Amino acid sequence: MRWFVRRLLLNLFSLLILLVAFLWFWHAGKSWLSNLSLREIAARLKSRMVTVTPSSAIVIQRLQALNRLETAKMVSQHIVEASSKSTWLPSFLAGERLLLLAQVEVVAGVDLSKVLKSDIDVIGDKVAIVLPEPQILSARIDEAMTKVFAREKGWLVFNPDKNLEQQARLQALSEARQAALQSGLMNFARKKAEESLRNFLHALGFKQVEIRWQTQREMKKEGEQGNG
Repeated sequence: MRWFVRRLLLNLFSLLILLVAFLWFWHAGKSWLSNLSLREIAARLKSRMVTVTPSSAIVIQRLQALNRLETAKMVSQHIVEASSKSTWLPSFLAGERLLLLAQVEVVAGVDLSKVLKSDIDVIGDKVAIVLPEPQILSARIDEAMTKVFAREKGWLVFNPDKNLEQQARLQALSEARQAALQSGLMNFARKKAEESLRNFLHALGFKQVEIRWQTQREMKKEGEQGNG
């Protein structure tokens, strides 16, 4: 009998503690919500943080010669993950995530508008020309080969975030440019530019063609200044 009474009192005491804790949390939550307007609450529920995850690897990369002074092209494919989440609610309720497979074409070449008169020296049938370093001239997404192949939405996400796919596309373009700079694209563009320009100048009647690059000229000047 004593054991039963003791257990009953213990249960009543535990229930009383739970009741006090519940009332405290309810009062604290009510006080917190009273300090926020309905507009602020709605704005916070709608607010999202967008996260773009760089792709782990370039799937395809190839170099291809062109017949213009846009002298080289690299085509690469990137798998980019982009996600957004609410600052208040968990991802399974208000989060969104997509995977984009993007194919990007990066074109490199020589900008001849940077060639000055002082960069060209003609003596009889000999011509010497100094060219600016090859650079990325354009980067574009191939729409026919680009698609969203996976998309997840939280239970409370009824309208997909249109900005999410755009952020993924911008990330793919950025990665393609970086990959082009780290690959052999610029050296390839330099080689093809020299070949194209030599053929063009020989066709104009020059028998001797000398092509130098601005970095070579700058290194030569630095060497002359050092010797002086």
